[in-house]
Amino acid sequence: MENQRTIYDLIAAHYDQMSKSQRKLADFLLSDSPKVAMMSSAALAKEMQVSEATVVRFAQMIGFGGYPELRQHLQQKLLKEIRSSERLATTVHESSPSSPLRTIVSATQRHLEQLVHNVTDEQIAEAVDRIIRARRIFIFGEGAPASATHLAEFWFSRLGCHVIKINQTGRRFFDFTFTAGRGDLGIVLAFRRVLPEPRALLEHLSEQEGESILITDLIRSPLHAFASQVLVVQRSPMETFRPMGAVTALIDALILGVVQAKGDEGVALLRRLDDLRQRYGFL
Repeated sequence: MENQRTIYDLIAAHYDQMSKSQRKLADFLLSDSPKVAMMSSAALAKEMQVSEATVVRFAQMIGFGGYPELRQHLQQKLLKEIRSSERLATTVHESSPSSPLRTIVSATQRHLEQLVHNVTDEQIAEAVDRIIRARRIFIFGEGAPASATHLAEFWFSRLGCHVIKINQTGRRFFDFTFTAGRGDLGIVLAFRRVLPEPRALLEHLSEQEGESILITDLIRSPLHAFASQVLVVQRSPMETFRPMGAVTALIDALILGVVQAKGDEGVALLRRLDDLRQRYGFL
């Protein structure tokens, strides 16, 4: 295995060639690598309801000699993370149902570590440039990810961006998106599975010569083909509660990037807002 390549890089490079069972293993590993680091090949096979041979072939496909070598790599990575954060749980199993704060902080810390491996500074800069250049920004998220659309709308609007927030699905979704076209940007949050609405927005913008940023935990999906840019955010396995910490961190990074890029212009806009509030007694 090439030491400089991350687990995400190795999996992404081979994901299209993986079987359904191997993709299941890949998704689980990326969402909870510390847990996999503590599991034998037999335990992992049982957890994922696949054969032990499938586990071995998966490890070999992504560049390891076998599962023991993959597990050792994950354990070394886990040990490094443990040493770098004394405030957090020392193993993935240390948290208990009676300590929800510790559980969430431990999970979020793992996902933030994965985020900085999955998303580069260059990708953030590229996304910020798309945001600043956009005539309008259509940002879509439904369910829990809708909370991130509220955060993005709050700050991008205050920084002079024309934001259209979309949390509706079904027929109402198209009332907000049918005018999207050239010069517009779609920011689409899509997790766990491919829904019709995210695909419709991405496909429509692609056809109308607009641009789009897909924020997702899907390594490969039909959505990827329509997006101008894909930012990958791993969260917890889908059968568990899925904290939004890493997703929020990515949105915050985009907001900060826009603030920095706009510089004095952004500061002036925020001052205008404060001046108007003060004039009418709402500061």
